[in-house]
Amino acid sequence: MNRNMMQKLSVYSIVFFALSFLHTPVSAQFMPGVPMTQTESLGNGLYAFRWGPYRSIFLVSDAGVIVTDPINAQAAEAYRAAILEVTDQPVKFVVYSHSHWDHTAGGKIFKDEGAQFIAQEKCVENLAWSPNPDVVMPDITFSDRYTVSVGDASLDLFYFGPIHDTCMAVMVARPANILFTVDITSPGSGRTMPFDETAPDFHFYNAVNYLKSVEALVDQENITSFIGGHLVIGEDENGKRIVLPSAGSVSAITERREFWEQVLAAVKDELDAGTMSLIVHNKIDLTQFEDVKGFSEKKMRALLKRVASYYITGR
Repeated sequence: MNRNMMQKLSVYSIVFFALSFLHTPVSAQFMPGVPMTQTESLGNGLYAFRWGPYRSIFLVSDAGVIVTDPINAQAAEAYRAAILEVTDQPVKFVVYSHSHWDHTAGGKIFKDEGAQFIAQEKCVENLAWSPNPDVVMPDITFSDRYTVSVGDASLDLFYFGPIHDTCMAVMVARPANILFTVDITSPGSGRTMPFDETAPDFHFYNAVNYLKSVEALVDQENITSFIGGHLVIGEDENGKRIVLPSAGSVSAITERREFWEQVLAAVKDELDAGTMSLIVHNKIDLTQFEDVKGFSEKKMRALLKRVASYYITGR
């Protein structure tokens, strides 16, 4: 494999190599040269906390702390310890980005100290249908918009409909004015193959509109950087693998929207030409996608097949 191909694959392949460690014993090394946990100060009381490939944010004020996604019980213990290294203020609120267990489990440690849990209202229905004893049910829910404040720190929550989950919220940390999104895209990985090319948990019918709404929010609030819910590995000028910073350019959101527009259009055009839905994925010219990080013919055809099934079912 030549160097150009290695550079194209570096962000994608290393991220999902990292994800595989979630199924290994906790004593296993996460990734050579990459610590299991990391806390990064982003200024104005905003911090990014990483456990393995997962990332959450917390906001610190002189009246308490706002925490997002506890990840799981083991991660939450490390998360609480990381917060204690910054402040002795209590955790007042825990905010869920969505209802998937790999981000929402483990919150009991915060509940035990009196924190209230907040989520978009559809998360309650999701968690009721598929309960998990390690997931604390929300105390407070919201519909379209909600602001949680502690002292001079606040987190604005926005809901734009289904995308990766039916209750996915995006957040704006104040006063830092930095966006936080989970499982939509991350800085440096806008034009990247999805983690699971079969996209079983993705709502194609609203994806483009959702991302356009996020872009509109970014423009309205003059937001220039955002934090994603997962670690991304890149390369420095010497080709050495490095952990990219938590925050990066919001341009990745636009790149992600353009990627989904291109994928959806390719399938729709083939269907409109009269190709049967079951063979659409084998008829599309894939050269238009060869610059996508993590591209492989097998994975891209699987994704196109999934999109074709969306077009004939509406879901």
